[in-house]
Amino acid sequence: MDMEKYLVLSKYFLSLFGVEDFRQLPLKNIEERIDDGDETTPFMKTLMSLKGIKFCKDDLLRYDQNIQEYVRNINRCRGNVVLKYFQYLPVLFTEIFLDQLKNNKVEFLNQLNEFLNQYRNENEIDIPDFELKDLNKLAFWMATGSGKTLIMHINYIQFLKYRPFEPDNILLITPNEGLSKQHFDELQKSDIPCRIYDGNLNSGFHFKNEVLIIEITKLVDEKKDGGITLPISAFEGRSLIFVDEGHKGKASEDRVWVARRAKLAENGFVFEYSATFGQILSERNKEILEEYSKSIIFDYSYKYFYLDGYGKDFFVINVKNSEQISEDHFSEIMFVANLLSFYEQVMFYQENKRLAEEYNLEKPLWIFVGTTVNKEESDILQIVGFLNKVIKEENWLKEKVNTILEGKAGLKNDDGEDVFKEKFKLLKEKGVDLNDLYNRVFNGKGKLNISEIKNAEGEFGLRVGDNDYFGVINVGGNDFKKRLEEKGFEIQSDFITDSLFDYIKHKASNLNILIGAKKFIEGWDTWRVSSMGLLNIGSGQGPQIIQLFGRGVRLKGKDMSLKRSGDPRVAVLETLNIFGIKADYLSRFLEAIRKEEVEYENVLIPVKYQHKEKWKNLYVIGKREDKKFEESKVIMLEPDETVHVSIDLTPIIKVYSKTNNTEIDLDAKIEHDTLDLKRYTTFLNWERIFFEITEHKKLKKYWNLVFDKNKLREIISAENNYKVVVYKGVFDKLEHGDISKLEDIAVSVLKRYIDAYYRKKAKRFETEQINNYVLDEKTGQLMLPFICKENSVGYLVQIDKREKELIKKVKKLIKDFEKLLDEKYESDVLPRIVFESHLFVPVLLKKKIKKEDKIKFTPEGLVESEIKFLKDLRKFIEENKEKFKDIETYLLRNFPKIGVGFQLTWAGFYPDFVMWLKKGNYQIIVFIDPKGLEHDKSLDCEKIVFAGTRDAGEDVVTIKTIERRLNNPNIRLESFILSATSYKDLVENLAKKPSKSDYEKNHVLFIDDNDWCEKLFNSITV
Repeated sequence: MDMEKYLVLSKYFLSLFGVEDFRQLPLKNIEERIDDGDETTPFMKTLMSLKGIKFCKDDLLRYDQNIQEYVRNINRCRGNVVLKYFQYLPVLFTEIFLDQLKNNKVEFLNQLNEFLNQYRNENEIDIPDFELKDLNKLAFWMATGSGKTLIMHINYIQFLKYRPFEPDNILLITPNEGLSKQHFDELQKSDIPCRIYDGNLNSGFHFKNEVLIIEITKLVDEKKDGGITLPISAFEGRSLIFVDEGHKGKASEDRVWVARRAKLAENGFVFEYSATFGQILSERNKEILEEYSKSIIFDYSYKYFYLDGYGKDFFVINVKNSEQISEDHFSEIMFVANLLSFYEQVMFYQENKRLAEEYNLEKPLWIFVGTTVNKEESDILQIVGFLNKVIKEENWLKEKVNTILEGKAGLKNDDGEDVFKEKFKLLKEKGVDLNDLYNRVFNGKGKLNISEIKNAEGEFGLRVGDNDYFGVINVGGNDFKKRLEEKGFEIQSDFITDSLFDYIKHKASNLNILIGAKKFIEGWDTWRVSSMGLLNIGSGQGPQIIQLFGRGVRLKGKDMSLKRSGDPRVAVLETLNIFGIKADYLSRFLEAIRKEEVEYENVLIPVKYQHKEKWKNLYVIGKREDKKFEESKVIMLEPDETVHVSIDLTPIIKVYSKTNNTEIDLDAKIEHDTLDLKRYTTFLNWERIFFEITEHKKLKKYWNLVFDKNKLREIISAENNYKVVVYKGVFDKLEHGDISKLEDIAVSVLKRYIDAYYRKKAKRFETEQINNYVLDEKTGQLMLPFICKENSVGYLVQIDKREKELIKKVKKLIKDFEKLLDEKYESDVLPRIVFESHLFVPVLLKKKIKKEDKIKFTPEGLVESEIKFLKDLRKFIEENKEKFKDIETYLLRNFPKIGVGFQLTWAGFYPDFVMWLKKGNYQIIVFIDPKGLEHDKSLDCEKIVFAGTRDAGEDVVTIKTIERRLNNPNIRLESFILSATSYKDLVENLAKKPSKSDYEKNHVLFIDDNDWCEKLFNSITV
């Protein structure tokens, strides 16, 4: 079923921006950053530059300012929230929805139905018209780890800003106590008043707009006993309801819960969040399909999350001949294979701790977990039995290991090949030392001992001899001990050790294995999971499987990006390995995963390096790898007049007149003033401020930054370092609580100042470390995104496994490399360019958006502006051979984040291409960026200033300051931007419009101009 076409509400909001798919909006590659004082976010600048948007620009600016204010509200306590594009869009759509609901409801309903009428005919779907009752719910289909909680908190603030009605109750409904506790902690971090239902609805002091957190299982139609259940009738009036993962997949339970929620939400409003809508939506259940078609406002389900590079990669054993193999053999092979995959991860982590730390990768953890906790005890006993056998019978383990590594396990995939053919590369290369395996996984050798942890209910510790515990069983119920004893295990009692489960997250933990992790299903927060053994997977458990899977693939990522790095060196730690001791567990798991459309066939498209004999004569620039800023230089925090931050504490307040629906700007009627914090320094608690700033330093990892309380006070006393705008007279007479508010403001000022100050110092250091190298020395880094496999290097192409014909065509194409280098042959299957001057061929091109779900390239293929650049350049060189007869020309695609990059004030700048023009020993290195100016279009844009055509001073990083520091007479550096936006569109909204010639003088050319190549080469004649 093509679920996407049914998401009518989401499609309506996308249509307002002139697109059908959110990936058509050029937001994905926008650098996220903390508010830098700019009035408009880069996301909104980009959206406003689009053609065909159906908004008044003033409305869009208002929405954007509101969103910035919501984020600032949350950051008053959190301090580090920055929205990514897939978070900004649902928040923006919600902003528009609530504005229309409050101020334009009838016309909004008409617009929705007008859109639906046309969309219904075009897509042949049977969805009836919107009614007013359909406007009381919004749903967010968001992958686990994509920020559902953050969006929920912003939605809370949004609703209270627009107030379509005054809520009598605000509830957050969760599926279990574990998630209730997690939500309570997160709401407190965002400074949102909340409490967990404890059996008494009216006890204690209640804050205004307080969120009551309650599990769905505690809501009943009618209270029949004492317990802590709560009847729906207890909530009188109109309710604002937030629902997190409100379905488990069991039809009977879901129907009851949905009915209760609907009754509770009568005349109210519901925000619902789930990663698993794909498991419950079906054309067979038209009522549910209609409800969510009209309420899902944004779809960023797991396939989009995965295709954007977020979360770990994953490997699931898919055995096709399991019926031909005995259950015992299957279980034994699967368990040992799971052990080997985990051992491989632990070995790599322990031998490459510095690399793991650089990529924010935590120590691997092996978990055994299922979706039906109360039925998994027999599976847990089987796992304990396997562990005992592995520890006790070394010869048996050795035989199984050899069977697996030699490809003799007998388990086959779709192609009839050994399922482990592509696994255990590190172990096959190094061999398996069983003594090393026992030490790394089980903390030693000896007899398996099991202890009941008396200080933690339901916990049993596992260890070998007297060594540290290597594992913990976490299982409910009192009879599990008896069942272990019936299996012949002697259970000791440990009265000293505290909860082993809690200790798993400790940095010094030696615990490697967690069995029966009910708390993991219920929202346990950990980044360690790297290997997963499936226990009881019940039928109809799709939603829980996807939640389990989503938590397993969570990844911090380098610099907390949440993304896979693409660095093949750490692929073993950025992959979640999933095994099952029974074949039907795996088949049920795979069935649920297939509904998320994330099962891909991996194919390597080989590339050929060109002109390798010339690499030793070509120069490239890069920073010295032996020096890191945080390790090489101590930074003393000082007042610096060139660093200035601004904070506006007077958000624009606009209200609507109910009589004539006109907008009144209250902000225009209230005078503003600049707050002089220096007047209040003696009243402030500098101990508290120092603590807050120290925590900020730890959070941002400014390890080499040094300051004390006096220095913080000095910065607050220096008027030139900051500006705080407030309403006039707001702090003239200090009242109770004002000092605390002033301290909060001082902390905000200092955080922003320190961020800007540290960025400036880091930028200067990185510029000072730039040197010139021979290309041969840097090839490994510049080509790093390519995948290495069996002495080949190339693109990793992932193809939807359902596209069997496409897979067959791609595999056939790569068998004949000559045909692969013919860019016209099967170009619809694998679009590519072969350019003789480029240092590798072929260069793959990005597929159309609609086909991206079917085939994905790593590294990514070129986008349209990059393709045009390459084709225009190739044509120009071919048509001007006389001009280039004495000049060697070479080109290289410069991969983002790991290629040649420059640290500018706000972000790293990685131009898309590097071009060399070489004549004798002299060479010009030209950095070219054909994507152009997506946000800042003025001549003061950092990327334009970087070209160095104007004197910006030595403190500003330009290509020319770098050239001077290199001090190499044989090297000249140049930088160009090729704007994919036409000159007319580029200057359309600028108050001061530079001429086209002004842009060109500053090395901004327009790629749609037929003569851009000629202009570029005329300005850099060798």
